[in-house]
Amino acid sequence: MAIVSAGRRAPACLRSMQRLADHPAGGGMGTSGQPLQEQTLHQKRHRVSDHQSRYYRLLNAIHEVYYSTDMDGNITEISPSIRTVAGYDCHQIIGRPATFFYRHPEDRKIFLQLLHQHAFVSDYELELMHHDGRVIHVSANAHIMFDEQKRAVGVEGMLRDITERVALQTELKRLNEELEARVSERTCELEEKNRQLELLLMSIEQSAEAFIITDHAGRVEYVNPAFERINGYSPDEIRGKTLSILNSGEHDAGVFHHLWSTIRSGRVWEGTLINRKKSGQCYPALMTIVPVMERGEITHYTAIQQDMSKYEQLEAQFRQAQKLEAIGTLVGGISHDFNNMLASLLMNLYLARKEVRLPDKLTDRLNMTEKLVMQTSDMVRDLLIFSRDDNGIKEELELNEMVQSSLRLLQVSIPAEVKFSFMPSREKLPVRGDVRRLQQVLMNVLNNARDALAGRSKGELSLALQRYIPDQEFLDRHHCIHAEVLAHLSIRDNGAGMPPEVMERVFDPFFTTKSAGNGTGLGLSMVFGYIEEHGGVIEVESEVDKGTVFHFFLPVMDQSEKVLSVCDEVVLKGNGELILVVDDNENFRHALTEALAVLNYRTMTAADGVEALLILEAHHHDLSLAIIDMVMPRLSGSEAARRMRLLSPWMPILFATGHGDAEMIREVDSLNHVMLCEKPFRLDRLSQHIHALIHGGQAVD
Repeated sequence: MAIVSAGRRAPACLRSMQRLADHPAGGGMGTSGQPLQEQTLHQKRHRVSDHQSRYYRLLNAIHEVYYSTDMDGNITEISPSIRTVAGYDCHQIIGRPATFFYRHPEDRKIFLQLLHQHAFVSDYELELMHHDGRVIHVSANAHIMFDEQKRAVGVEGMLRDITERVALQTELKRLNEELEARVSERTCELEEKNRQLELLLMSIEQSAEAFIITDHAGRVEYVNPAFERINGYSPDEIRGKTLSILNSGEHDAGVFHHLWSTIRSGRVWEGTLINRKKSGQCYPALMTIVPVMERGEITHYTAIQQDMSKYEQLEAQFRQAQKLEAIGTLVGGISHDFNNMLASLLMNLYLARKEVRLPDKLTDRLNMTEKLVMQTSDMVRDLLIFSRDDNGIKEELELNEMVQSSLRLLQVSIPAEVKFSFMPSREKLPVRGDVRRLQQVLMNVLNNARDALAGRSKGELSLALQRYIPDQEFLDRHHCIHAEVLAHLSIRDNGAGMPPEVMERVFDPFFTTKSAGNGTGLGLSMVFGYIEEHGGVIEVESEVDKGTVFHFFLPVMDQSEKVLSVCDEVVLKGNGELILVVDDNENFRHALTEALAVLNYRTMTAADGVEALLILEAHHHDLSLAIIDMVMPRLSGSEAARRMRLLSPWMPILFATGHGDAEMIREVDSLNHVMLCEKPFRLDRLSQHIHALIHGGQAVD
């Protein structure tokens, strides 16, 4: 009798037990009176039935799938767990070829090859098709079944669902590949950043500008090699110290207070400082200091330092070249005015000779002659001041007077057909400035206005000066302004004007809208630098075809500060004091001695410095003052003065010169109790200087 389950043939193990039950061995009677053979058979059948029940309970309970096939590959037995794994009922599968739910039927051939080679297969992974069309993954363990004659009769094995494991492995593989891709990408990024950092480091190390890193307290942590080349301090010498070691003493505390206030507030500071090298030499340095923030806190400062010495030399050369170019423009106008003055002077002298017997008219002619001479002198003096090539010296000056005197020289370059006007301020505007640089500001802007007016039939150019109290809006635009009162100079023209794109670049170096050969593009950039150097700011308004207005704002000095002013025309006479006049020009010596006689002074004269020393040696106890020309043969005026001081240490000296350059001024400043007076000088001014030197007073010029 065959044992089956649900119409199926019993598994091989149960079939063996069935055969034992159907063919018992032995005979006799049992204890119940039944023949022993029947009793034994009954017991065996009971045990088989019990084993069969246990088997099917086990078969139904296992999660893995038990299966068996014949040698043709048709499924002969499969456990109910196939429904959980693949969604099929047993009767849907038994009798069908195993390949019917293989995803890749060719896998069966490979599976059988392995099975025949080794008689078993372990953990062979297959892809099967679920009843609902999904792909499932299983791991197969199988072996070949043999009958009593050792003949292969089929295959049986177990299928374990590994779909979740494969999905997890697939996801892990994907994540691993993604991670590897990210790692590779990040590695490439890091390698690129490392390359950039190496390039940055090499650039900093090889830079011509000094690069400095300090901690939040300003102590140096790093400097590049250029720092040592510029300043003379090695990295070991400067590390751990502050940059105050470079302080030249040229700046007051307010400059550094503003610097630290700026960078501690998280803003960038940029400006020019006069630094001192290890050798003691001072030089101009352009500094840019940047705060380094981390999580909102300043941890370090980085600074770039550039030695501006060569740049300033080039700037000075360009400035002088520009002056010479401007002088060429001014020569035509100057020669016209100069010749007019000389013509007027000659006519007045001619008329004076004719009116020698009419004292009143003669006096008028002589006064007019004196006035013309002084106008000519002022024009020459302005031209010389403008053309000097020396470092600017800031001094106290009244801006109204400075602009008016500068316009005497600069106005001649404005075409006659242009309507020109200047409206000075009703109030005095004392400022501290360098006359030469402020003159060059005027010259550059006036020249630009002149060019903008070219071709205009009704050109207008106007200047105006006024006192200005900055409001909060102005201060918000210009954080560098701290003065309470400003001098406001506006220069307005009705020329071609500028479009916005030109306005944005108007102060950029080398930017020009003029044709090649007609402009360098440095004029307005120098103007910007000069005004900034004076602590001021510039604003520009412009509209195409309507004109341009430049607004210059300069700090006004406190009224308590002293400003140079012109004295009243007061002639101070002497008391017969003896004065030594030293000049190589005989005409000037003669005229000066006569003028001094009118002022009630006695005189002695010398044609050069050597002769003056001989006179001084004989009369130094009698002399009260020496008036010395700076430029003379055999012995210069400054050298003669130094030797005179050896004989008479406290004798006052008045230097007279026709051209006082910067070196000459420095020589005079190196001596005590001296004054410098430029030729030609008015008699009233000369008398004031002499009186101040002899009596120890304060002369005002």
